Amino acid sequence: MKTEDFTYFNELYTKKSFTKVAQTFGVSQPSISTALKRLETYFKSKLVIRGNSQTELKFTPAGEQLYKHTSSITTELDNALHELNHLKSHITTIGLPPMLKSAYFAKIAVASKEFDKRFNIKNMHIYEAGSNVLKKSLIDGEVDIALLGSLNSDVTDELLQEPFVQANFKIYVSNKNPLSKRKSLSFADLKSEHFVALDSSFIHNQAIAYFANAGNIRPKFFMKTSDINFLMNMVSENLGIALLADIVKPTTADIVTLPLTNENQPTFIGSIAFRKNHILTSEEKMLITILSQYSRTKE
Repeated sequence: MKTEDFTYFNELYTKKSFTKVAQTFGVSQPSISTALKRLETYFKSKLVIRGNSQTELKFTPAGEQLYKHTSSITTELDNALHELNHLKSHITTIGLPPMLKSAYFAKIAVASKEFDKRFNIKNMHIYEAGSNVLKKSLIDGEVDIALLGSLNSDVTDELLQEPFVQANFKIYVSNKNPLSKRKSLSFADLKSEHFVALDSSFIHNQAIAYFANAGNIRPKFFMKTSDINFLMNMVSENLGIALLADIVKPTTADIVTLPLTNENQPTFIGSIAFRKNHILTSEEKMLITILSQYSRTKE
């Protein structure tokens, strides 16, 4: 049995065609058939039943069961290759959500400068995306460590997450909006308002959905964006209101933040995260130590 046998089998299950799988990997069709035979011999089970033509493929219960494992097997093999290449390169890729990057720029700068002192800043790569995207990138091995935002204690099985900040959600509104005169709000008070929101790559969408369900309202959206500064400008111009974790500082004096009175509110948790099966390099250990210690001592 060869490692590529799992890859071929995984693709065969998806495409249901020996010809298409062979074309995908640039090999001969008999190579795919041979790979299948090796798997069937190794597992002592019939995995695929061929019909009258090559396009008629049915997977046996054993084949169905094996497929549930091949996807994770091929992912682990890809991750292993990435990890080994990563060790050779000494390059560390850090994932940063724009919101946490903005809120903790000074702390990130301290970590970056220390990295440059001990190693070489050219070996640090920054990948910026929302927390939902970064979580997948971590699991897929595209990012080595990341700052992640999550709701409450939403921990992913594949990741180790070390929390460094906890925050409440607040409403950000222009002082031109009559709501700005209020001391606090219920989310139900906002049913007539238009929201400017972060896009689906951010966990803030989940927070809005939580509050909306609790208040039994359907929020109206003026726009969604991944640019925090642009969102703040829209709020400042009174083009909409925003729900954000209160670690985000208003960019202008005419933006007011108001607490929400709803019970059982979700909490924003900022964490440093990496894969459980990832062995940290010296560079990564140093970054995690500095970020977590600096966060705790300077809050």
